[in-house]
Amino acid sequence: MAWVAVLLLGIPAGAQSPTGSPPPPSSYLMRLVHAHNFENVCVLVRADGQYHFERDTAQKTEIFEGTLPLPDMQHIEHLLAAEELFDLTEDKIVKAPLSENEVHLVLSVHRPGHWQNLTFPQASSWESYHDSVLPLVHWLEEMRKAKNRIKLREEAARNNCLPPPKLELKVRH
Repeated sequence: MAWVAVLLLGIPAGAQSPTGSPPPPSSYLMRLVHAHNFENVCVLVRADGQYHFERDTAQKTEIFEGTLPLPDMQHIEHLLAAEELFDLTEDKIVKAPLSENEVHLVLSVHRPGHWQNLTFPQASSWESYHDSVLPLVHWLEEMRKAKNRIKLREEAARNNCLPPPKLELKVRH
């Protein structure tokens, strides 16, 4: 499933380059994917509030980018800092037998030095996380109505909400 991809490590926000040049672009804060049988929705949020949002159905793909207002960004940061989410690991997620009409949720949060990657195979596996995951799912649903965003063409912008790969330049001999 293309939606369940491993995130690549971002550059920590505020990191200075060794040459003293301006800091690199802000790192990524989180990635959230909500996959249904009929629709897939994902968002990739940077630490500076910029986001990339995709909605994919059998009929069409919509891609938007924008910047979250400061209160929304603070709300997201608060949810991501919740102790129940911070301490959650993949092995603690209850995974009941799957049914055909279940939804799938993938949450990746950038933590100091690593990505916290969590996969919830059905709604019952995330609904008990009232202080963190459940509000993030509701927030993602609200992102469908976000204002002040730019609609992009699918062929130019679709990336399944994955951060760009880290480029490594090699010296040619």
